Amino acid sequence: MKELKGFSKVRLFVAYIMIALCVFLGILGMVFMESPSVAAERKVIVQAMDRDPDILDTMKSAWYSDALIYLHDRLISRDYDFRYRPGLATGWDVSEDGLTWIFHLRKGVTFHDGTPFTAKDVKWTIDTIKDPKTASPYAGDLKAIDEVKIIDDHTVQMELKYPFPNLLFNLSNTASGIQKAGCYEEYGEYYGIKTVMGTGPFMFKKWVRGDRIVLVKNPDYNWGPEWMSNRGPALFDELVIRTIPEESSRIMELVTGGIHVLRDVPPLQADKLKENPDINIFIDQSAKLGYLAYACDKKPFDDVLVRRAINHAVDRETIVKYIFSGYATPAYGYLPPALKDEYLEESEELGYKYDPARAKALLAEAGFPNGFETTLSAENDSTSKRLAEVLQAQLAEVGIKAKIQLYDSASYVAMLKAGQQDLFVRLYSWPNADILDWFLLSAQFPYPNHSRWCDPKTDELINSAATAPTWEIRAERYKEVQRYLIEQAVWCPIYIPDKMLAVRKEVINFKNHPWMIQYSGGIDIVTK
Repeated sequence: MKELKGFSKVRLFVAYIMIALCVFLGILGMVFMESPSVAAERKVIVQAMDRDPDILDTMKSAWYSDALIYLHDRLISRDYDFRYRPGLATGWDVSEDGLTWIFHLRKGVTFHDGTPFTAKDVKWTIDTIKDPKTASPYAGDLKAIDEVKIIDDHTVQMELKYPFPNLLFNLSNTASGIQKAGCYEEYGEYYGIKTVMGTGPFMFKKWVRGDRIVLVKNPDYNWGPEWMSNRGPALFDELVIRTIPEESSRIMELVTGGIHVLRDVPPLQADKLKENPDINIFIDQSAKLGYLAYACDKKPFDDVLVRRAINHAVDRETIVKYIFSGYATPAYGYLPPALKDEYLEESEELGYKYDPARAKALLAEAGFPNGFETTLSAENDSTSKRLAEVLQAQLAEVGIKAKIQLYDSASYVAMLKAGQQDLFVRLYSWPNADILDWFLLSAQFPYPNHSRWCDPKTDELINSAATAPTWEIRAERYKEVQRYLIEQAVWCPIYIPDKMLAVRKEVINFKNHPWMIQYSGGIDIVTK
């Protein structure tokens, strides 16, 4: 009996050892599977952003994360010359009166869950954006669409209320990413947070709020636009978009290899990064505009004389030289020159030159011979902070005493939405004149019309431009909008920053796109 008990103990001991060994090997396997540094064959590209989105839903978001570009395809794509090209639509026909558009849809496309993409998804997406219950910030951009009709599984017809030559632009935007029909009902309240369903080259893996968004390549993707060198699955495995609010931290992570791509390079860091042999800097013309704005419905900014005085008080040349190290150009109008057709070429001629004496005279005429006190708000990054400090000094020269108030990105937006602003610094990025609709139509009050400009003539001019029958007429009408805005000094345009991207040299085949990085179009990374 003792021998039997002893034998059982030996067997039991061996069993314990075997179990422990299995557990150890299992854990070791998990470590090797999960660690990018150990699994050398797993290719990961990391991009940094300065802010986190509110939601990963193209229909409901007020600020579009880069992730949404890669999760969703759109009917229309834009090539490296920014021309309209096929996307999920292989082609389109337009009636002579411009009121009927027929889109022919690409076959063989599936959503990330394997569901086939059809015309019903296009109709559901557009109808849901336009539905007031959705409360989509993008609804106004599609208001020209009266009805979307399904002809068959791969053909949709859009009936417009009026000719709208900007339709292709709007259908190519991030906000027009095609969603799976019924995704709200299917995935519930966590859609856009824990689940996102598209047809794009990358699939949603996870979102850790305030930290990172993780996307993995879509292995079934083979319907990339014809103009891309790679139309199939991405050449690397995972795209991580990290949220790093602090500018210095983003630069440090880039230099040390913690991130591979920095989309907005701070001008003061550009020269130093150029000297780094591990980093490439891509510089191009941008579709951005930096400006000083004011609450136009509050005194004293409701007086055009005060607004003109502020415009004359700002020395744009000095700001471009010392704040942006020359990586910008002075701005006098409301659109950047990159918008070739729509840009008002006489903006500088019509705009307000630096003239402190004229600024003081206008303030005196407005009843402020000794100036006034106000608050100047800005985001708490190095460029905005330094810009605010220079503006504070320049305004002080004409008698405007501005107290600076700095905010993080989320708090800044909350402040503007609450209508607490006086003077404030802003920067927009948008490759189309309809950015003026977004910020300056009365219907957009109080946000994103954060300058609180509610003016019937502006509404009339913008609506006339937006509903023009042809692109050429539309462009000319938007120039009329710009002339009027300059006359009314609705903003104080300051600078047009260069578009600067920093990319580590282990990222190969990188090509700068005028809109957004095309990660699926042949970009790859060399791993050690």
